[in-house]
Amino acid sequence: MIGLRLLAVSAVLCALIGCATTSTPQGPVTLTVFGDVNRVLDPQATGPGSINEFHALYPGIQVDVIASSDEWNILHHATKVLQSETETGPDIIEMPGSWVAEFAAKGQLLPLNDWFETLPAADRKDFMPKLLTAYSYQCQLYGLPSLIGIQYLYGRTDLLPKTGLPTTVKGLIEVSRSIQKEHGIQGVIFPSKGAQLAKFYYALFMIELANIPDKDRVLAHTRAYTNFSTLIRENQPDPEKYSHAIAEGEFRSGKAGLSINGNYVWYLLSQSKEVGFPVVPEDVTVGWLPVAHTDIPPVNAIWTRGYVINAKTHSPKEAQLLLDYLTSTQSQFRRLQDRYILPARTSAAFYGAALPGMLPAPAKALYKAGEDAPPIKQLNESPAGWQRSTEAIHRLLTIALTTGMTPAEVAGRMTILESMAQ
Repeated sequence: MIGLRLLAVSAVLCALIGCATTSTPQGPVTLTVFGDVNRVLDPQATGPGSINEFHALYPGIQVDVIASSDEWNILHHATKVLQSETETGPDIIEMPGSWVAEFAAKGQLLPLNDWFETLPAADRKDFMPKLLTAYSYQCQLYGLPSLIGIQYLYGRTDLLPKTGLPTTVKGLIEVSRSIQKEHGIQGVIFPSKGAQLAKFYYALFMIELANIPDKDRVLAHTRAYTNFSTLIRENQPDPEKYSHAIAEGEFRSGKAGLSINGNYVWYLLSQSKEVGFPVVPEDVTVGWLPVAHTDIPPVNAIWTRGYVINAKTHSPKEAQLLLDYLTSTQSQFRRLQDRYILPARTSAAFYGAALPGMLPAPAKALYKAGEDAPPIKQLNESPAGWQRSTEAIHRLLTIALTTGMTPAEVAGRMTILESMAQ
């Protein structure tokens, strides 16, 4: 039934937005894809949107998959092969839009503007425009988005107050303390290992910045670090222990009452019974991240994952065919249905409305149209110094937590780091 449904939906999608057609290349070609394929690309799957279906459409192209589930392993390997003068490396690399400028500035990625313009207009317009911006550098497109990541606030329904999930950061801290006191488990859990520490801090910083009319970054950093240090100190004073896997596993094990984590955990909760975790979706309330003040409307603060093409590929036309397929509506629909992975296309409002991955309110809001729709946080072209800046922020936070720096001291140093990154 799933296969028939995929076929039916694929036919409707092609009719709605068009499907690019390209002749099969001459002679056998092998393309290598490297990235987080455990979530995004299943080499064993069959049917519309799968790699095996791509092989059926283009029998002259063989796709080899190099699987990695660690974001930073992907970054370091991509850096190594793209900078190497002797190693060709993968043809297609899966990466966040925030990495693009690092490699595009050095000429290591294949420019895609001219090719992208050859795709059907309806297909091009189906991508969320801000996501395309995130995969651009100096107005040139270097990749296509495949999925949207968004942070959810998860809460054990039986442990929450009658008012439900906390809506403010102050409320988050209070509910966390209450859970610790009344139930003897961790209040709130979140990924904080390595660069995830910096990401968590910046989520709190953006929450505070939205509450300051004049966008005083020093004040926002001061407030953010105050909340950040409290949440770390009271919940996970050893932040290096809490990788993504540990954070979601501990929450599904019932060892924490609240969790701040990505939307993929919603899928993992659906698998809890199969792997022996006691906490299942029926036990959990899912909602927006807290804000600084109750009068502030929610905002979709998102990140992107997608694909770029290595400038050293020997088969650019075939790589573009595969890139088009990996980011197609059929592939994105398949991932939404099978793994709750949120698509980077506006047509998800049509084909995904009734699927479990779209049940949380923040997921639905991503595809809502109209003036009352929660906005997507502005995504700009990524800075070429993104990696160095993130590492510097992580070092500062680590030092601040271990030496007892004041929020004002941290805020001052944060603004210096930000000015150096511009």
